[in-house]
Amino acid sequence: MGFIQPFMHQPNLFSSINKDKISIDLFQAYFDARKNKRNTINTLAFEKHYAANLFALCDEITEFRYKPKPSICFVVDKPVKREIFAADFRDRVIHHFIYNYISPIFEKVFINDCYCCRVGKGTHYGIKRIDHFIRSCSQNYSKDC
Repeated sequence: MGFIQPFMHQPNLFSSINKDKISIDLFQAYFDARKNKRNTINTLAFEKHYAANLFALCDEITEFRYKPKPSICFVVDKPVKREIFAADFRDRVIHHFIYNYISPIFEKVFINDCYCCRVGKGTHYGIKRIDHFIRSCSQNYSKDC
């Protein structure tokens, strides 16, 4: 209950957003989603008529008809063999669309040492923070913590 508490007073994220705002935000989400994905088959198929696809997606959202498509499953060998379930590109656009709305809300309540999927809070930042804590606890590695 403690984690949910700060979000209880939040209004419906999409209650006051009109169709024009959604279509503009979908274009931004599209550009975010296609980063590092420009040469995949799904991305190329979507990009062929991307404006029409985005407006159709906007209609689906505003009319509450949007349904995600099945994920694509494949196996990669490097660095280790693993099974990947990748969302269809149009669903990736929706993922970015939702993320762009909820990220500012979550950023306000996350502690500084929460690193997953946050801008400027990657692995290197986490390593620097743990090094700082170890150094302060061990008096610069001169005693055990």
